[in-house]
Amino acid sequence: LVNELLDLGSIEAGIDTHREFVQLEGILRYTLDMLHGQIKSKRLKIQTEIAPKLPALRANPMRLRQVFDNVIGNAIKYSNANAEIQISLRAEGEQVILQVTDQGPGIPPDDQPHIFDKFYRGKNIGSNIAGSGLGLAIVKNIVESHQGRIWVESALDKGSSFFIVLP
Repeated sequence: LVNELLDLGSIEAGIDTHREFVQLEGILRYTLDMLHGQIKSKRLKIQTEIAPKLPALRANPMRLRQVFDNVIGNAIKYSNANAEIQISLRAEGEQVILQVTDQGPGIPPDDQPHIFDKFYRGKNIGSNIAGSGLGLAIVKNIVESHQGRIWVESALDKGSSFFIVLP
């Protein structure tokens, strides 16, 4: 929790300005390798669709890894056993789009405007699922610090799709 607050503070303060050319496919593969144990224990099926010849982004690789870890980690955390998670990376014009779709409980419409707020957790999430409510706030700040956008589309009992657009 302390580390998450420190990360969020440095991102919000604009201190975190390191940039280099980054291939998102490599970050995605690293995240999936790191989360392999969780994926395997829940017997999840991960479908990836990665467009060929994705352009490199000028970005902070450590921060983008946090974005991938949090968004994909949430999809894993909120998915039931034997569910499917779809992850796609594609380019459209001068942008790269990451989409992560799960078959979890979905996010109630009243909660959707608040899920990127600090310490906010959906009303339909029980206390048996661990979390601080900071992960998506950190993700949103990282995405915005890279001049990107993030949003969610979700339906109760059907799942959620998170979209991240980076220039």
